[in-house]
Amino acid sequence: MNHEFVERQVRRGVGVATLRRLRRMVDAENAQNAVEARWARRLTGLFLFLAAAFVAGLTLMRMRG
Repeated sequence: MNHEFVERQVRRGVGVATLRRLRRMVDAENAQNAVEARWARRLTGLFLFLAAAFVAGLTLMRMRG
């Protein structure tokens, strides 16, 4: 084996390892984004429920008063 072949193989191995590391980082970021999106949907649902309850409460108070 000549020196150039070994050097190419080392660079290839380093490149593959770097791509794998980048892929893990992207996967972790996507997972974090999914968690944040889930929380955003939950909070949106909670705020909509609270707004509907507030409007219903105002309507009931007007009907009584």
